Amino acid sequence: MRNPSTTFAVLILAALPGACAPPDAGRPDFMAQAYLELVDAEDTRPAGGPRLEVLRAGIRSPSPELRAVAVRGLGRLENPDLLPLIAPFSADPDPLVRREAANALAQAVHRGAGDAALPLLLAMADGDDDPGVLAAVARSVGRIAVTPGHHRAVGAALVALSRGPDGNAPPYQMEGAVLGMLRFATRLRGQGLPTGMSARLAELTSYGFEAPPADRGAHRVRGAAVAAYALAGLTAGEVDRLLDDPAEEVRRVAATRIRLLDSGEREPLVGRVLADPSPQVRLEGVRMGLGVPPLTAEACARLVAVADAEADPHVRLAAVDALARPCPGPAGNQEGALARWTAALDGVPSDWHLGGHALAALAAVAPNQARPLVRRHAGHANPFARTWVATAAARAGDRAILATLAEDPSPNVRTEALRGLAGLLGREADTALVRAMSDADDNELLLTLAELLRPGGANPDAAETALTALQRVSQGRMETMRDARVALLALVGSAGDSSLVPRVEPYLRDYDPAVAREASRVLGRWTGQRWIDAPRGTPRLPLPTPAELREMQEVTLAFHMARGGAIHVRLLPWQAPTNAVRLLRLAREGALDGLTLHRVVPNFVLQGGSPGANEYAGHGGFTRDEVGLASNWRGTVGLSTRGRDTGDGQLYLNLVDNLRLDHDYTVYGVVIAGMEVADAVLEGDVIERVEVLL
Repeated sequence: MRNPSTTFAVLILAALPGACAPPDAGRPDFMAQAYLELVDAEDTRPAGGPRLEVLRAGIRSPSPELRAVAVRGLGRLENPDLLPLIAPFSADPDPLVRREAANALAQAVHRGAGDAALPLLLAMADGDDDPGVLAAVARSVGRIAVTPGHHRAVGAALVALSRGPDGNAPPYQMEGAVLGMLRFATRLRGQGLPTGMSARLAELTSYGFEAPPADRGAHRVRGAAVAAYALAGLTAGEVDRLLDDPAEEVRRVAATRIRLLDSGEREPLVGRVLADPSPQVRLEGVRMGLGVPPLTAEACARLVAVADAEADPHVRLAAVDALARPCPGPAGNQEGALARWTAALDGVPSDWHLGGHALAALAAVAPNQARPLVRRHAGHANPFARTWVATAAARAGDRAILATLAEDPSPNVRTEALRGLAGLLGREADTALVRAMSDADDNELLLTLAELLRPGGANPDAAETALTALQRVSQGRMETMRDARVALLALVGSAGDSSLVPRVEPYLRDYDPAVAREASRVLGRWTGQRWIDAPRGTPRLPLPTPAELREMQEVTLAFHMARGGAIHVRLLPWQAPTNAVRLLRLAREGALDGLTLHRVVPNFVLQGGSPGANEYAGHGGFTRDEVGLASNWRGTVGLSTRGRDTGDGQLYLNLVDNLRLDHDYTVYGVVIAGMEVADAVLEGDVIERVEVLL
């Protein structure tokens, strides 16, 4: 799109007000094309110039849908200087635009002080009467960072928005109000809530209690209210009451607060939680009840019983992990059980989890007993299992096995083994770390090595090897190698000296701005002079076409898991077009087939789709964040990142309501079937294939 402003102006004239939906077959999709012009402008993150003018043109569109997208794009730039440009749309005649304006005002100040946005939002709270707009206003008021002098006004506004004109706001407005209160309470954790908000949250912990299970809105309001109210702590009586709630999420949140109670109050509640029909609630009973240190003899016995009898694998593994702490009294039962469970490593390679966790726990409490088992299983067929063996070897102090695993074919195993060697040997491990760096090309492995070597001071061998590694991995011009490349430059800066200036100077013009900034910092440290970085950048990934936008509204992505079952995901192309289409394209190319869900955190998220089965190995270039009003409810799918605008094609799936991720992480899909399959996923489970269903 060589002349975006002109093209956009033509398309705006052709677009008529109406829904951003695909037109009849055979007609030019002017609305979608105009929408994509706005997406293209937003995706460049403009501070000025023609791309910003595209967004300015968008807010003058006769189409409310396009005005809303343009206002949303201005907010996503996270530039407080754009508040005057966004503010007039808080009074737009269309509620869709006003809703996006409220969110954009908060997103514009998301990374800093929000006092400038507060009066604009409070004016909307007083003057608007649309429940959807007021929901967005409440969320925005609650999440901006304001000075303490404004806390009372924020609290009063949120309480008022939760009440509405008739005492209880309409359901959607109520949801927004309680989300705002949750974010505000999280920000004020430990400082106390303004007068009136605590009492209102207490009321809302019973909101819609009698609503049927199908009424997800009422249960969501109650769950978020409990999460906010619980930040100040719950009494044993309140926990007891909340454990009767029909909503699983409410009971789960209540269970997380058990560990804060006195031991005498905790015990009867732990029994209730462990008998709950929901595995998610029982998991918190293990984590926050039985597994709270220091372990008692009774808790240890119950943990062993849970690990032996529990049907849900995540609850079972949590009990095993809790036994990585010493139990009082004779240790035979604990050590015998852990040793017995390691036998699972002799079974089917994909069913390593119980054995791997048990071996790591045994190594922590009985290293001498664990060492023979560590050596026995160091050649396990599954690399995820070998990573846990490396963890066990480090805990057991087995340097020989760690040295063997440091040569493993899997970079993830090498990473864990070398981390363990460095922990045991200190600076004596530097030779092995430098040697490992000489031929490594995995992002996480290189990052780990650079960070382990950096505190060692001047080291010519480390500096030379790091520079060589940097040159090697830079040839592919992959943005997703950023973490390793920045860490390697930092290592060069600490281990080398000004004799390396000629070799570092070219990185001032690197394709990655983060690497160029680090090069200027290193050069400045060596020379005492100011060096100007001038990064060249890389081409952005192609935007979706109008045809792909239409397709994404219809397709379902079925993630067929090797263990059986499928997770069906619908995309949200109008909320996050560039990231939704990337997932669709990866699925169509078969790029996700055979990859894993490498990160499984029960009662949090699944994460996967990495070619290297780790946090740092992605699919090439970065995509930009597309945060919006879509929340991280259980069953939503989002973009895994390692900082702003660092999407690398990996995804995460929310196993519970993770509302603290809102406005920082892009949500671009939702599970419409197969959550029971997602709940059963274990670390390293394989995505057999992703099918695109029409």
